[in-house]
Amino acid sequence: MTGCGPCPPTLVVCSVFAAEVEALWQIHWPALRIRVVRSMLHVCPARLGEQLEAIVEEERRTGRGVVLVYGDCYVGMRQLAAQPGVVLTKGANCAELLLGRERYRRDARDGAYFLLPEWAQRGERFFANELGLDRANARGLMGDLHRLIVYLDTGLLSVPQEKLRAIADYCGLPWESRATPLDCLHSAISEAMGRLDEWAIAG
Repeated sequence: MTGCGPCPPTLVVCSVFAAEVEALWQIHWPALRIRVVRSMLHVCPARLGEQLEAIVEEERRTGRGVVLVYGDCYVGMRQLAAQPGVVLTKGANCAELLLGRERYRRDARDGAYFLLPEWAQRGERFFANELGLDRANARGLMGDLHRLIVYLDTGLLSVPQEKLRAIADYCGLPWESRATPLDCLHSAISEAMGRLDEWAIAG
């Protein structure tokens, strides 16, 4: 039982871990649809909200349930997930979904800035171009808030050491790579799918 209505549900996934979700999907949920949304919409939450709301409306019109594989990423996320046939994975953000609540909170308290593979591939350009932080601003902000950069190695790509060194230099922080199995992400998606169970869209 996948927690679906007349049609298998759709996983709506942030591209920041689309590769990880697709790796799980191939093994566990091949009958489901996946729709991927660009992660950099996070820099403009209003646009992210508009995109997600449009996708959810479209999927619900076709009679499909929706699993939002997201954290609490914009102000209307929980309201969106309160609609019939829509559920949101439990986790504050993508790092918590990958690490699990306990490990995420412990590492965050220790000053970790979590860097996922998709972002790391951009190197220091992620901070310069996507976040609009020059070297001085990046070093000031990151130094105030964090102690180290933690690359979450999900095992699907080689660790981009050169790019991580460039990021660390740009931000003025040390970095380390941590093996991050997909167990917690799998559990979060499975739990969300279980909450769909039986549903129907009125009308």
